[in-house]
Amino acid sequence: MGSFISIVGESGSGKSTIAGILTGKNKRYEGEVTIGGTELRDLSEESRMKNITYVSHQSYLFKGTVRENLLMGRPDAAEEELWAVLERVKLKDFLQEENGLDIMLSEKAANLSGGQCQRLALARVLLHNSPVYIFDEATSNIDVESENDIMEEIKALAEHKTVILISHRLANVTDSDHIYVLDQGHIAEDGSHEALLQENGMYAKLWNTQQLLEHYGKEKDR
Repeated sequence: MGSFISIVGESGSGKSTIAGILTGKNKRYEGEVTIGGTELRDLSEESRMKNITYVSHQSYLFKGTVRENLLMGRPDAAEEELWAVLERVKLKDFLQEENGLDIMLSEKAANLSGGQCQRLALARVLLHNSPVYIFDEATSNIDVESENDIMEEIKALAEHKTVILISHRLANVTDSDHIYVLDQGHIAEDGSHEALLQENGMYAKLWNTQQLLEHYGKEKDR
């Protein structure tokens, strides 16, 4: 059984700090942070990398083939597994029209679009198959179609994994089991999307502001 947890808040509220703590990059924190009953500081780097997968909005793709990049997620993955995960992120058709798994990526995969890069990065982490996934603004600065496809896969992943989604865009967190709203490094509110709207507090204010901006953007594009 999985869980879908989201962390939201305005810029500078502490979202990235939490991501740094959970991934072991920020060890100078007060109090306790436990995973499976084990204090995070006591986890070895190997154990942390095995059990926690971190995905940012700038997931790095290496110069080389698509196959080589995917196998970094799981070196023993069979070819049919590679194609299966590419189908999940909706890259299969595109790659089959090109040079398949042997298409060469330039430095930082500059020959792919931003959305394609993020889809490929997602395919790689899906192959890693860890118990916990942290997505830190993983859908920022990409096209709407790619964002929707990636969010669809994140929600599917949360059905059997622990997924922590850090996002400034509240439309992506509405299906979360639980949402934590940060304000200046503290949890200001928490609950489901519906419960937080009913509280009419910080989350509701952020939600209403974003909805107005998105509605205005759609009206402007007409």
